[in-house]
Amino acid sequence: MDLLLVRHAIAVERGTVASDAERPLTAEGRARMEEVARGLARLIAPQAVLSSPWLRAMQTAEILREAYGLGRVRICEALASADYDAVIEAAAETDASPVALVGHEPWMGELLAYLVAGDPAGMAVTFKKGGAALVRSAGEPRPGGC
Repeated sequence: MDLLLVRHAIAVERGTVASDAERPLTAEGRARMEEVARGLARLIAPQAVLSSPWLRAMQTAEILREAYGLGRVRICEALASADYDAVIEAAAETDASPVALVGHEPWMGELLAYLVAGDPAGMAVTFKKGGAALVRSAGEPRPGGC
């Protein structure tokens, strides 16, 4: 199973809305992510998109969904936390490959480290806003097995 890990695009600054979970993408963030999505679509074609429920991640996931011509974005609460096993389980439950996972830092970098090294602190990985990484696994992804 292949996983495309994506950090949300550029969002408005903290403190500009009531809660961190409600921060939307900026116009620049949306435009840049549309470019990124078009580029990614030439390289890989996810069959499902899972997203953190936070607004900026959902907006990023919608941009990806449109670029890939997919149905709905699926909410994955674990993408708004450090519950890496729940993220892996949710991706496996889609029965799709590749699966795009849209979330936040530092969790996306830690998820990548968990998948590759078996430990969220096993590698120093930081995703830029709108950044992506493809992780390949011969079967269902597992910690340290990708």
